Amino acid sequence: MQWSKLKARVEAFFAPSVAGRVELRTTRYRHVHDGEGRGWITIDGIEVYNFCTLKYWVEWNALSAELRQAHGVTDLRNPEQRQAYHDAGREAERILAERGILSQGWFETSLAEYLTLALDDALASDDLVHRALAVLDGRLGKRRLQSFPLRADESPLVRRLLDLRCEAEGVRRR
Repeated sequence: MQWSKLKARVEAFFAPSVAGRVELRTTRYRHVHDGEGRGWITIDGIEVYNFCTLKYWVEWNALSAELRQAHGVTDLRNPEQRQAYHDAGREAERILAERGILSQGWFETSLAEYLTLALDDALASDDLVHRALAVLDGRLGKRRLQSFPLRADESPLVRRLLDLRCEAEGVRRR
């Protein structure tokens, strides 16, 4: 889906109290060798979260190398080590997702998935972007917003957007 259409469809879910204040943005750096870029979320024009592909790959490479070294994996060409080599990469992806270090591709995919999710599924999702968008969603009423349960390991982005929504709606959290 074209970015402008995706952005408009996702932002159409925002509650009127935050619509226009929160924006989803993305860019591609066409003159770099791989054409990758970044996505970001702004509140009142100030960037509050970044989904930079370059940062993601730098972190992924360092972490997966560290995991491979910890498990004694030294050679991808060795058939006995090949599975462990790839497992380290998948483990690095999982750890980075838990830390909230995500790529532009992840951001855009999560936005597209959000369009098909029921609100309850988005609120229960382990995906950072789904939960962040869900607290901005106009389908989330004031009563549920007031008692919305934050997880112990909740992302700072979700907390910040929840605070913004509560402030905009005049809701005091329990």
